[in-house]
Amino acid sequence: MNSLIIFLALAIFISPGYLVWPSRYNIIAHLSLGGNFISTFVPAIILGVHNNFAEAVVDLYSNILLVGAISFAIGLFVGYRSKPDLKRFSYEVLDSEVYLARVMSFTKWLMIVSIVMLVLSYAGMGFIPAFAADPFLAKFFRGPYQAPYMRVAIFFRTSFYILSTIIPISAVIWYQTKRSFFLYSTILAVALMALSLSRSPAFSGLVLAFGIIMVFKSRFHFILLLLSVIGLYVFSSVFYFIIGARELDYSNYNTEHPYWEIIASGSPDIADQLLFMEKFVQHPNLTYGQTIYGGLIPGHYEWNPGVYTLKVLTNGDDLEEIVSGGLRLPAPIWGYVSFGWFGIIGFCLISGYFYGYFTKYLKKKLMGSDSLIIKTIIIVSFNVVFANFYTFYTLSIYLLPPTFVMLFYLYRFKID
Repeated sequence: MNSLIIFLALAIFISPGYLVWPSRYNIIAHLSLGGNFISTFVPAIILGVHNNFAEAVVDLYSNILLVGAISFAIGLFVGYRSKPDLKRFSYEVLDSEVYLARVMSFTKWLMIVSIVMLVLSYAGMGFIPAFAADPFLAKFFRGPYQAPYMRVAIFFRTSFYILSTIIPISAVIWYQTKRSFFLYSTILAVALMALSLSRSPAFSGLVLAFGIIMVFKSRFHFILLLLSVIGLYVFSSVFYFIIGARELDYSNYNTEHPYWEIIASGSPDIADQLLFMEKFVQHPNLTYGQTIYGGLIPGHYEWNPGVYTLKVLTNGDDLEEIVSGGLRLPAPIWGYVSFGWFGIIGFCLISGYFYGYFTKYLKKKLMGSDSLIIKTIIIVSFNVVFANFYTFYTLSIYLLPPTFVMLFYLYRFKID
């Protein structure tokens, strides 16, 4: 029973859009299918990774997810049934040709400035993670790589996350206009980001652009997309295992399914979360909501979500030796470690409400626009700007530059 609860509950948090908008055009839900299969179905149903943990910990974990999933679903349906009353954005106010011209010009200069900034950041660090003597330490800027990285951290992170945000826009602009600048700059940006060994930010933009094009092309291409997404995630996980680029290796599977273990190794979320809960119940350390804003404070602030999860795992030991950026925890666990069972219900109701609210807006605007570029901007805004609302429990300083940039796509700012 715990296997099914864990899988279904986490599936709701990873792909909530299917509950309220099970449509071919819900691209965000479709792109989460592969992750859902790899990080929840395989480890929970096929491998049963929770069987490696104490029954009491697994029961607590399952109950937290169950209460959280029910609360989230309630908030989701309430939010979706509401009528989004957002201020009219630029793509609704301006003539389409005028707006698209502004978008192409703005995207062009953003690509140029961000690419140059990223190249200078690599030069300032004096190393490239992919070619470093110790790629894994370099990927997380630990050990001897931390000091040189800190010299350019602001410029590196700003350019990195801006590029991650605008790559799908640039790729779709090329697809629509066939302007070579956007093709070459997109390829260059992805290549430069891939050198950091951060696979998700480097390639997620291209995957999103590909998904948008396929979904709005035809039903056949939509089916092809679903198969491609699952295949891509499987390949990514196998590749991740081969090169050994795993954040933390806590799972010690003892099963008769070695191939499934390899596939699931790239997303050890359930094993990580269970280990986190095991350590937390031994030494409870409630956050009282401080991790909500902790990610907005630079440096290794103690209530930064990543720092907090690692401290729980290590009982407060020195984090400099740990090659990881922290654990990915779902909303109900963040609610539980913040305010106990009331936190689970509150966090999940609020998160679900905002997700449903903005999904309703997303559906309305996607169906009301004929421009693939505008559709892309709407979808990226959902993932970046609106995400600050439905993932409020782990706000991140890294979302600030992309959010700021996307506001210029959404609004017209005039300086008098």
